[in-house]
Amino acid sequence: MTKNKKRLTLKMRLILLLLVTALPLTLIVLGILGMIDNYSNSYNKIMENLKVANEYNTTFKEQMEYSMYRVMIGLIDANDFEKGDILEGRTEYAATLKNPLNLVEKAKMDFRYVIKRTPDSDSDIKIKGILSCLDSLERAVNKMIENSKQAGTYDENKAIWENDIQGLCSMIQDYVNEYIHYEILGMEELQNELERHIQQMVKLFITLLISMLTIGIILSFIITKSVTQPIDDMKKTAERLGRGELEARAALGSLEEINILSRTFNKMSDEIAQLMEKTKQEQKNLRLAELKLHQEQINPHFLYNTLDSIVWMAEGGNNKQVVEMTTDLSDFFRTILSNGNDFITIEEEESHIRSYLKIQKIRYEDVLDYEINIAKEIKEKIVLKMILQPIVENALYHGIKNKRGGGTITVKGYLSDNHIVFEVSDNGIGMNEETLQKLREKLEGKSTMEIKQRGGFGMNNVSKRIHMYYGGESNISVTSEKNKGTCVTIILGDIKK
Repeated sequence: MTKNKKRLTLKMRLILLLLVTALPLTLIVLGILGMIDNYSNSYNKIMENLKVANEYNTTFKEQMEYSMYRVMIGLIDANDFEKGDILEGRTEYAATLKNPLNLVEKAKMDFRYVIKRTPDSDSDIKIKGILSCLDSLERAVNKMIENSKQAGTYDENKAIWENDIQGLCSMIQDYVNEYIHYEILGMEELQNELERHIQQMVKLFITLLISMLTIGIILSFIITKSVTQPIDDMKKTAERLGRGELEARAALGSLEEINILSRTFNKMSDEIAQLMEKTKQEQKNLRLAELKLHQEQINPHFLYNTLDSIVWMAEGGNNKQVVEMTTDLSDFFRTILSNGNDFITIEEEESHIRSYLKIQKIRYEDVLDYEINIAKEIKEKIVLKMILQPIVENALYHGIKNKRGGGTITVKGYLSDNHIVFEVSDNGIGMNEETLQKLREKLEGKSTMEIKQRGGFGMNNVSKRIHMYYGGESNISVTSEKNKGTCVTIILGDIKK
């Protein structure tokens, strides 16, 4: 057994669309922010390094040489440096001699720990040179300070000042300048790298934006279509259902919410179809019950009258007529019962009306004549029973009985254009145009007028029964003329074989 595919809900599709459109943009923005942050950190690092290095490019050499020059010529006592910097003079213009050892120590700390270094880079090599010079400068300063505490060391201190102090300070300054140069080159390289990255990010952004818009448009179209098309199909299905196409059902799609509506709609359609079929069947059963009741209502009148006639003839001693009428009555009701079947052969229907007319002929001997002509080729055809007797009865009671001197009833049956046709005509009193029109409207179902005359009820019953069983191809028509007679034509459509 195959498992049902799990269909995406509308919420899941919208989330997917949001991810497709928002996620690339988010990644691009995060990438740009990360690049800018990296550039900013690198730039700040270079600027801080330049700030520290630039201080030693401007003041370190001047302060160191001035302080050591004062020590060399003996204008200050070097022991005073142990207390820190020395202030020369007491006015506001007095110069401050920086402690040379403190200057060297601070420079070492700055270049070794404060400045952020990239190992084995050109800038790192220059810093190593600066630190080496600072170590040598520190030794020269200590030597010169020790010499200043002894007499006769001027010449040696002068040589140290000229060769070591000035030379090392110049070297340190040169190293600092070179370090600043390489840091500036690093800044330019960083700027160029940022520009390259920005160009790459712009290209990537444009590519992703086009791709995202393309995919987003396609997904939006698919999602929109997955919502609108099932709704449109359901609308068309509802219209078909409204037109009476009870088999119309909404198709299931790929969207779960719409499928829930479709399944509910289909369930409702099934229930409507079942209810309508049930109602139709109940109405059909009701009409069949009514027609059967009407059919049964025809028989008692005839039975009562016939039995009265038999009693009357028996009292009169007409035994032969009693036997004949009793036999015909038996044949008449045998056809009516016909083992509960609703359909009989045309030959049996002919026997039925012949028995009826023979009985009536005995009762109305001076009033009624009849003639029955049924084509042989249709006698074995199966038809709905009792479609001729009510018409014949109607012709007798409404056409012949009330005519002075009586009349004749003629029954014909033949095949025409693959349809069975029956004609029941009489030369009785007929009917006027108004009565004929009302009867036609009644037979066509266009009038709710009650036909209270005895016999008219039977004709209406026949009309309903043949339309119910034989459909639209069947028809019953009446032609009549006052004081000349009436002809009823019955055309049967779909004949059961």
